[in-house]
Amino acid sequence: MLGMHRTTVALAFAAALLGPLASAEAKGLAAHLAPERVVLDGLPDEWDGRWRDLDQMPERGGGKATSESDASGQILLSHDADALYLAAVITDDRLVAGGDHVELVLGIPGGQTASIELYPGAKGRRAVVKLGGRPLAAAKIVEAPSDGGYSLEAKVPWSALPKSRTVRIGYRGAVFFHDADASSRPETVIGTSEKRDYAHLPPLSLAPELALGSGLLRERNIQAAPSQNLLANVVGDALDERVLVYGPYLVVLGPGYREGRQYYYRDLEGTLLGFEVKDVTGDGRDDFFIKKRVQGSKGWVEVAEVLSYHGGSETPEPVFAQELRLAIGDDAMIENELRITGRGRGTQISLRATKARGIDQGSFARESNTGAEPVLLPWGEVTGQTFEFRDGRFVVRGETKGRGASAPAPAAAPRARPEPRPRGASWAKAAAQADPDGVYAHYKKQRDVRGKAKFDLRANLAEGAGKERVVVHDRDLVVFGEEFLGGRGFAAVELVAFARGADIKKLSTRDITRDGKQELVIEGVIESPMPDDLGGGVMKREVVMVYKVVGQQLERVFAAEVARNVGDKRVEATLRFTEGRIIELSPGRASGYSERTYPWRQKTTPDGGFEPLVLPWSGIDKVRLRFDGQKFARID
Repeated sequence: MLGMHRTTVALAFAAALLGPLASAEAKGLAAHLAPERVVLDGLPDEWDGRWRDLDQMPERGGGKATSESDASGQILLSHDADALYLAAVITDDRLVAGGDHVELVLGIPGGQTASIELYPGAKGRRAVVKLGGRPLAAAKIVEAPSDGGYSLEAKVPWSALPKSRTVRIGYRGAVFFHDADASSRPETVIGTSEKRDYAHLPPLSLAPELALGSGLLRERNIQAAPSQNLLANVVGDALDERVLVYGPYLVVLGPGYREGRQYYYRDLEGTLLGFEVKDVTGDGRDDFFIKKRVQGSKGWVEVAEVLSYHGGSETPEPVFAQELRLAIGDDAMIENELRITGRGRGTQISLRATKARGIDQGSFARESNTGAEPVLLPWGEVTGQTFEFRDGRFVVRGETKGRGASAPAPAAAPRARPEPRPRGASWAKAAAQADPDGVYAHYKKQRDVRGKAKFDLRANLAEGAGKERVVVHDRDLVVFGEEFLGGRGFAAVELVAFARGADIKKLSTRDITRDGKQELVIEGVIESPMPDDLGGGVMKREVVMVYKVVGQQLERVFAAEVARNVGDKRVEATLRFTEGRIIELSPGRASGYSERTYPWRQKTTPDGGFEPLVLPWSGIDKVRLRFDGQKFARID
C-alpha cells in the first residue's frame, strides 16, 4: 500500500489536532471575508458578519463577576489574503492604559497557540498590538472612544503569525477582554470560550470553511466529525489546503484555492476503505490514494484510485483507477494484488492477478461498470501489469503474459498504452500473410466488437506509400492496413478522455507535422458535473486531440480544450493549424459569461494533458506550439 513520506506523516499528525468546522449554532468563531476596502479608524461600521458577545468567563483567571457597564463587549473577525482583522466594541466604565486589552488566542494546527493582544491607547500611550507579549510593529490598531467605553479595529498580517507561510486554515480560537480597574493588572476576564488551551479551543472558521458549513454539511445534514481531517499541499500554491472526508464526500478547501471563498467536494461513490496522501506524480504536491467498495445489484467491486491536481487542474482528476477485487454473490470472487513503490517521479504501481474462486472461466466476461480498469483474470491473456506516470496519467509500462496470451507479431514492440489507461494499444498476429480484413476481424473478436465502425476512413499514416485504414468503435481508435505491421497486425488505443463513444464527434486526417504523413484529428466533448457551489448542472468541454502513428503504435502528440459550455453559457477559443508544424490557440468569444462571472481562472499550463482554454479576457494574444519530433510543445 501507499506509504506516507516524512512530510505527510507530520501533516497527518497535525490533522488529529485540527478543529471541527463551525456552523451557525456552534460555539466557534466565524471570520468572514473582509470588505474590499477596510478603513482602520476605530469605527467598524463597514464590517459584515454577526457580532459575537463576550459572554463567557474562563474557568481559571476569570476574576469576579461584573456588571455589563463595568465589562462587556462584542467582537467580529474578518480576513483577506493579506491579514486577519479583529473589531471590538467594549463597554468599560474605566479605561486603564496598559491593563485593559482584548486578546485573540489563536490555535494553529499542530497544537501551537499564539496570543495576539490589542491594547487601546490612553493618557499619553499609543495603541499597540503585541504577539506573545512583544510589540508587533507590522500590525496596525486604531481605537475610538465612546460613551461608557470604546471601539477598536486591528489588522494583523498573516506573515507575522507562526507557520503562516504554509498554514492559514483549520484554526481554533477564542477572544477575551481583560478588564483592569484598580491597577494595570486585569481583575476580570470575559470571552467567547471558557477555556483557552489548544485541545479545548473551539474552531475559528474562515470563509471557505463557513461556506462548507452552510453548504454541503447543512444540505446533507452531516453532523458527524469527518473521518479524515488533515492539511496537505494538493493544489500546488505556497499554502496548504484542508482535506476532509465526510462519509462518501471528499472536500478540499483552502485560503489560496478558489480565491479562498469556496470549497470543492466530490462524491467518491462508494464506501471508503482507505485514504492516504502522497506525491505520486512527481510534481511536488500531494495526491489522493483512495480505496473504496462499490456495491452493485449482484455483488461488489473494490476499486483503487489516485486523484490528482497534477497540471494545475481546477478539480482533482483520476490519474489511475483499477478494480482490485470483484465479488459476485456469496461464493464467487476474483482478487488482484496492488503494490505501490517509490515516491514522486519514481513511483511505480504493480498489479497482479492472484486468485479466483467460484468463477466459470468459459462464460465470464472481463468488463467494468465503475469507470476503472477491470480486474485482471488469473487465466487471462495478461496476468500482471506495471504502471508509470507519463503524459498526465499512469500508463502501462510492462505486462506479464498469462496462459491465454497469443503469440506476438514478429518484431513487434512491447505492448504499450500511450493513451492514459487505455484498453488496447496492442498488436495482434492475424495471419501468416498480409490480410487486413483478417486483422480487422481479429480485432473485433478480441474486443468483442460488433457492427459497423462509427468512423471509417483511409489515409497514409505510417511508413510506406500505401494508405492505412482507421476505424473508431466505441472509444477504440484502431489502425491497420496492407503495409502496416506487414498487414498482419493492428494498433489500437482507447480514447479514455471520453466517457462514451457517443462523445467522439469527428475524426479527420491532415499532415500537421509536415512529414508527408497524415495525423489523426479527433474532436469530441468531455462532460462532467458542476459542483453545487458553482450552480450545479453539467459542464461540457469541447476538445481536440491529435494522434500520430509512431513506429508500431499510436501516440497522442497534441490535445487542447477549445470551448466550454454550461447550460446556455459558452466560452470558446480559436485553433489553427499553420505552416511550419505550428498549432496556434487564441482567444475567441464568450456568451453568457464575463470576466467577472466566469468561475475559473486562466490556466497557463496543461490540465490533465490538455492545453487550457484561452479566455477572451486573459490578455493572451495567442499560444503557439511546434512539433519537436515527439509532441507539440510551446515555443513562446
